[in-house]
Amino acid sequence: MTLTKSTAKLTIFFDMCNKDLFFRDFGSGKTIIILHGIMGCSDYWIPTAKRLDNTYRVIIPDLPNHGNSFHTNTLDYQSIAYHIEHFIDLHHIEQPIIIGHSWGGKIALNLAKKNNNNIEKIVVIDITSEAQPDENIKKMIEIINQPLPVLKTLKQAHAHFCTMGIEPSVATMLTKGLKIQQQQLSWKWNTSLLCTHYHQVLQPIKLQSHCSTPLLVIKGEKSNYVTPSGIKELQDTFDHLKLVSITNAGHWVHTDNFEDLITTIISFLQQ
Repeated sequence: MTLTKSTAKLTIFFDMCNKDLFFRDFGSGKTIIILHGIMGCSDYWIPTAKRLDNTYRVIIPDLPNHGNSFHTNTLDYQSIAYHIEHFIDLHHIEQPIIIGHSWGGKIALNLAKKNNNNIEKIVVIDITSEAQPDENIKKMIEIINQPLPVLKTLKQAHAHFCTMGIEPSVATMLTKGLKIQQQQLSWKWNTSLLCTHYHQVLQPIKLQSHCSTPLLVIKGEKSNYVTPSGIKELQDTFDHLKLVSITNAGHWVHTDNFEDLITTIISFLQQ
């Protein structure tokens, strides 16, 4: 059979769906799945998993095009949500709790739209369904779009990123996307896709008219990602929504105020 261009793309997508995501697995009990943000990885959320794994099973996948997971040809929310759905089915996970930061939070909202009765609770960290600011991601795109200088250690890479005007906590996150290859650092990420398709990450997602899944929105006090209009849109969709602002925190709440973040998440999960 000769494949048309559109059929070929669909075949490639479903071939990808048959692959499993790389993931880290902690603890036992009710399953929590943590979805990292754009240009993040599972490594970055290990401290969170270790604070929750005495009560819960915590799974942190590397999302497609990140970390040790496979690469695809798109970053759109619907496609990434399909990969998470496949991951949940493949590992026979029933009614997981989904925690997502930034891009991962939007993926979680997309999952809720499609699986209203199959997700127990959702926590989104510093994001809503609205189009999001682009200043943070543009800074990171500028870095990965440039050839890396000769760097042999993560410490050297961290220092290099800081000299480019990146905050130390974000520089640490960027180093998680590096690997040592032939005694030199290179990117694990699908950097060509990230540079050409990052606009897909910034786009809003359309929610369904009604969702009964309990939702916690955690806002970084100093961040501009969560707006009153974004919260209003979520309130129009989710029957049970709670909003908590974390003090002394920007968009990367998990690095700015880790303890208050953990306390807030645990309190919501125990309700």
